[in-house]
Amino acid sequence: MAAFLYSLEHDLSPTLLVIAGVMFLAWTAAYLQIVRQCHRDKTYGIPLVVIFFNIAWEFIFSFQLVAPGVPVLVWGNRLWFFADVIIVSQVLMYGRNAQIHPWVKQHFHVICGVGILLCGLALFFFSKYTGDVYGLASSFMINFAMSVLFINLLFARPDLRGLPAGAGWTKMIGTAAGAVFCYLWWPTQFDANGVLIRPPYVMRATDFRFLYFMFLTIPVIDCLYIYLYHQQRKALAAKTAVPTGPATV
Repeated sequence: MAAFLYSLEHDLSPTLLVIAGVMFLAWTAAYLQIVRQCHRDKTYGIPLVVIFFNIAWEFIFSFQLVAPGVPVLVWGNRLWFFADVIIVSQVLMYGRNAQIHPWVKQHFHVICGVGILLCGLALFFFSKYTGDVYGLASSFMINFAMSVLFINLLFARPDLRGLPAGAGWTKMIGTAAGAVFCYLWWPTQFDANGVLIRPPYVMRATDFRFLYFMFLTIPVIDCLYIYLYHQQRKALAAKTAVPTGPATV
């Protein structure tokens, strides 16, 4: 607790604290909506590959490669890890019945376990290879994949099962807040020589254009998803509408 309070007082300015708060609250709201909708519809609501990468990322950067010096970020990741545990448990409960291929259905739980393990190893080695000690680049790559694959899942589920109406909005808000946070905070973590001010002393990237591309592109794709979702919702409402006028012959 003392480390957490120290982080609040010394590592983040009031502006960054507010932005981080918006990010954590919005993403937490997205998680809760997905869990609630999936429980109601008895299915999963996040593309499988993204789920595998997401829980692996949360575990690695919450308990293995703990971000140096900013406990408030670590504790936020740990909160999301336990939300991911619930989501993965829903995948294991409901995901088998959603599969079409008999072999995948038969071995679904093994596929999930191996998938999470492989994604975890890939993220761990990627972080070591690139010096991405905060998991910043990998988190936005996963977020980018999530945005794209949510659109694919929307097309695969025209009945919108497992897809809550508000999750697209809260994901977009959380991601946009996270992008602003990282844009303001991440460059300040390096000294004049371009070395991370806390151990491990990794060098900064040659430029931040990859991150800037992620910051700008993901909210645009999220907006497209929200538009397509509401178009599909209108189409479903039109199909299920019951005529109220007098019957005609």
